[in-house]
Amino acid sequence: MKIRIAVYLAVIISVIITYQINRSEVKQFDKFQQSFQVLERHFGELVYQLQAIQYGLSQLTLSHSTENKTALNFELTEADTCYTSKYRSSSQMYDFENDFLVVSGKPGCAKDTGLHHKITEAIKITPMMTFLAGRTDHVNSLYFISQHKFVIVSPKINALLINPLNFEKTLFKRPYMRKVLNTSTEGMSNKVFISGPYDDLYANNQIMTFSIAIYMDGRFYGVLNSDILWHEILSVIDSDFYLINDSKPASNLGILSEPLSFDGNITNLRMVMPNSISDQMTYLFKNSITDIAFYFVAIVIAAWVLYTLKLRFVSKVLASESCHDPLTGLLNRRGFMAELENIQHHRFYSFMIIDLDNFKHVNDTYGHPIGDEVLIRVTTVIKQQIRENDILLRLGGEEFGLLIAYNKDNKQIDVFERICESVANVPHYSDDTEFHVTMSGGVVTTSSIEQIKSIKSVIKQADERLYAAKIAGKNRILYADLSNNEPLNM
Repeated sequence: MKIRIAVYLAVIISVIITYQINRSEVKQFDKFQQSFQVLERHFGELVYQLQAIQYGLSQLTLSHSTENKTALNFELTEADTCYTSKYRSSSQMYDFENDFLVVSGKPGCAKDTGLHHKITEAIKITPMMTFLAGRTDHVNSLYFISQHKFVIVSPKINALLINPLNFEKTLFKRPYMRKVLNTSTEGMSNKVFISGPYDDLYANNQIMTFSIAIYMDGRFYGVLNSDILWHEILSVIDSDFYLINDSKPASNLGILSEPLSFDGNITNLRMVMPNSISDQMTYLFKNSITDIAFYFVAIVIAAWVLYTLKLRFVSKVLASESCHDPLTGLLNRRGFMAELENIQHHRFYSFMIIDLDNFKHVNDTYGHPIGDEVLIRVTTVIKQQIRENDILLRLGGEEFGLLIAYNKDNKQIDVFERICESVANVPHYSDDTEFHVTMSGGVVTTSSIEQIKSIKSVIKQADERLYAAKIAGKNRILYADLSNNEPLNM
């Protein structure tokens, strides 16, 4: 039984775990799709910001600059680096308007040079740059790289590490610059180039760069770049997933999303959901631990309830078996005593002991199995002659007891006589041999419920009547009337 229960529990738990694994995969894939949508919106915002600046700058003209040169500060360092910034003016509305720095070589600080003139012209693009850099938390640095070898950086603190002498080796050979400069003018249009992640020496961190070509007066003027810290990009998606920028991703990475795309331009960026067995178990724990705990508690409670019900059922069966005769199904002595506790009050009570005559001869002649059949058939015959509320029991062997309660005197004699006649008339069979058995009975009648409940005395008196019936020739019933409430002889 224990093994069967263990097998049942193992099957149930296996089914639950399999179901929860499948459900966890569905939940995890939903989270994967949601993270992809969040990432797509996040990247879309970054792309649209650059495109907005590109559009705004394309409407400016380089000629006839209205910029007041006296508002600019040109500072030449000992390392021959020219820093160009803007003085704060009374008309300035926001602090971030001055949060930029132009970095160039020494000629940038010389008033009569072409580089100085180009820097002066380019200052007009800074308001849009500083606005975006100052208002967008996820932008680490926004900088414009001019083809004339100067850089405009916002916020200005990020410009202090730039060395103009290394422009060719650093800025112009970065992945995003190579992508832009190697693309034809027709192919650049409003396209945003995405590079990274890569280790940036200036930021001392992994960076992803969004780049877009800038046109002024219809001519290519430089490249505007937005640096985003890689860990900030990943922060918008669930920690179970990660991002790759690979045109040919390996097949064993896990489940791959579709490539991120913006305005019809497909990138190499994909989101990855690891899908190894250990990952699936991790997802199961994260997504379904509450459900599993609930099922576990439910199984434990159900097992406890079933076990309790089984105990009660077994107890009830055992109690029933302990009070009933296994052969005939009748009450035994213990069951009879329990029934007497609930007996209803009547005027008279008659108790009869029935004993089958010469039953040993039946067992010896036809065998005990036939004898058992005789006992069962006799039980059926007696039940047919009595009422439902009359109490029939098997005292043992071929001996039965019958208690009837009634309110009209002498009616019980007819019942007992019918029983005696019916038992004698019912046929029994052993192979092709038919035979009959008779019974003898001793009856005691009383009007005292207390005498009935003290049944041992009543049984003793009925047994004496039975013995007398046997001596008188059997197949008969003898009676004793104690209804005058006189004490019984003990």
